[in-house]
Amino acid sequence: MRAVIGCSPEEAVAQLKQGNPVALPTETVYGLAAPLWDEDAILKVYALKQRPSNNPLIVHVLDECQLKRVAHVNAQAAKLVNVFWPGPLTLILPKKPCVPLIVTAQQSSVAVRAPNAPLFRKVLELLGMPLVAPSANKFQQVSPTCAQHVMHGMGDTLSYILDGGLCPLGIESTILSLLDEQHPTLLRYGPIPKEALEDVLKHSVHISPADTSDHATKLCPGLFKKHYSPHTPLYLVDKLQGFKPPQHLEQQFHQQAAYVFFTRPHRTLTGKEFYLTENEDLTEAAANLFATLQDLDQGHFKSIWIETVPHQGIGCAINDRLNRAAHDRFL
Repeated sequence: MRAVIGCSPEEAVAQLKQGNPVALPTETVYGLAAPLWDEDAILKVYALKQRPSNNPLIVHVLDECQLKRVAHVNAQAAKLVNVFWPGPLTLILPKKPCVPLIVTAQQSSVAVRAPNAPLFRKVLELLGMPLVAPSANKFQQVSPTCAQHVMHGMGDTLSYILDGGLCPLGIESTILSLLDEQHPTLLRYGPIPKEALEDVLKHSVHISPADTSDHATKLCPGLFKKHYSPHTPLYLVDKLQGFKPPQHLEQQFHQQAAYVFFTRPHRTLTGKEFYLTENEDLTEAAANLFATLQDLDQGHFKSIWIETVPHQGIGCAINDRLNRAAHDRFL
């Protein structure tokens, strides 16, 4: 089987009704979708991604009406939905019995969001039910931000990829747990920063402590220590300009290496230089991050060296992805 890249929501819905997972564009990254109440199709999603069963899925809904079908909505959730939905905010809420336990890793909570991408929303409207949709890539690999990325990584295993062009945000949703209304907890950084959530809630948002075990069941996606990783070894540094590698890494740093700067460098190093933004724009850097890593991973580089970005706003999400992509290669 070889995936067809097309632009028909109707064809995507036809494939979903036949039990075939389909890659769909969201405003964040491309998702691998299956109907919420088709457990066989959801099992296919786990198998195609080689995703462990202790890693739950995000349920994608059209609106607040569908949200109330799958989760118990508290007052704090209602405030956030009113401001940020549809958009890149995932909420962790108590689930309703209709949500299969395979979706939630056997837990009593469910992760839910309403995407803002027009084609994804059209599919939800035509199908008439929520979808699960983890990123359309193999587990722990770089998330796809265009249809060609999905084709390269999973094209031989899918029937249909709905082409919505480039994902404008390019980085996965912010995830907030509201299981305890008095202690809203940020589980994953994303496009909506902590400060924006606090402004709406009129309440401080706690940061979840680092998850130190990859064997424990996760409350939501994106918490594994290694994640978003290219096949090419990736090294993370504070600043590339003037960086001197440790002696045991000098050869990797200088030979067939790619260098990724936050913003356009003033001078070049030996090798290939890339950058995420022209003018220190963190939103632009986020949109370009995964696309840059996808391109470099398909090149002929033996290593990728990338620098951190300012740790503010969506920059917190970029640094989170880079730390997990480097996985202990932070120098």
